[in-house]
Amino acid sequence: MFETNTTNLVTGYSGTINLNGNCGTTISGNSTLNTFSSLTVQNMRTKQVKAAVFTIKRNDKNEVVSSKFVKELWVEIKNGASLDLAVAKELKGDFDPEITVVREIYTVSF
Repeated sequence: MFETNTTNLVTGYSGTINLNGNCGTTISGNSTLNTFSSLTVQNMRTKQVKAAVFTIKRNDKNEVVSSKFVKELWVEIKNGASLDLAVAKELKGDFDPEITVVREIYTVSF
């Protein structure tokens, strides 16, 4: 997920530069300037998530008619990966996406 802000990221430059906010950019010297403005990467930090895993049964109308608690576990989420993917990797062959539901209980971000 990306969010805009007013920070500029400058790479590949050596020399003199003046960043004038909304007024523009002034460059002097023989070099190349690559500017990526207004980008902030969100959800790119490691977090530990306590998750609960359930299996469900549905009727012909796709309504949940029963559920069974399977497991509670902690998983590490990196670089914005999904909780379902992290739990599926942890459970290996015991994860059927058609009948498995994962719910986040608690999150610790770093």
